[in-house]
Amino acid sequence: MNVPNLLVKGFRYFLRCSRSGVIFLIRSVLGLPYPISVKRREMKKIPPGDGPETFDQPEAIEINHARMTHLASLGLPLAGKRVLDVGCGVGHLAQFFVNRSCEVVCVDARPENIARLRQLYPDLEAHVANVETEPLLRFGTFDIVFSYGLLYHLESPLAALRNIVPVCHEMLLLETMVCDHTLPILRIEDETKTFSQALRGIGCRPSPSYLMLVLNRVGFEFVYAPKTRPEHRDFKFQWRSNLDSWRNNHPLRCIFIASKTKLQNPNLVDVLL
Repeated sequence: MNVPNLLVKGFRYFLRCSRSGVIFLIRSVLGLPYPISVKRREMKKIPPGDGPETFDQPEAIEINHARMTHLASLGLPLAGKRVLDVGCGVGHLAQFFVNRSCEVVCVDARPENIARLRQLYPDLEAHVANVETEPLLRFGTFDIVFSYGLLYHLESPLAALRNIVPVCHEMLLLETMVCDHTLPILRIEDETKTFSQALRGIGCRPSPSYLMLVLNRVGFEFVYAPKTRPEHRDFKFQWRSNLDSWRNNHPLRCIFIASKTKLQNPNLVDVLL
């Protein structure tokens, strides 16, 4: 075996993959049958994180302000609607709808988050429920389903979206981290056990095309993107189709409005071809 030549070939392969934003272990050097980049992790040793107080950290407050200021600017007909907030955390964002005379129901998979929500907002209806595995119809049906900051923490986003469709009469308001690619791709990501992160340590980063495909196929005939972006660095980036989900020390995020009927709104653009 000519080890130096193998190392050179492996290094060239490494460079090619790095340029596309995906770093694989070098098959020719390690003798592996597949090009992989996954390290072993014992599930019992998933790094612990902060508790519900993570929702009150300065970076969370900053991005939530940008998110909701932007949502208000879209001019969507939200006042007085019945709203389901999925992945509600401790209920901060639900106040946007409460202040618009909406009837709001909150669900989150972590009992600790719901307990904290009930302390902060005792008049807000809230339940412990996993949107990936538990039927949402037991909470009734809703005009609006609000899902900001949840989808990328799910290991089965398609299952969650299928679960949302039967309870949603009008619109799904969706904000998520994404991976930068034109193809319908879903990146799987490791996450910690922080109370604002994935429930079981596995999250995802969908590409916009993945979301377009899934949202349309599960039951939303129309999918829109806002013409403007929130005033926050996570939303300010150029598309490169290189599979990045993180760039310049911050994640990449997008907002989508999925609707069961055609919307006439000058602030939105129909992104389905």
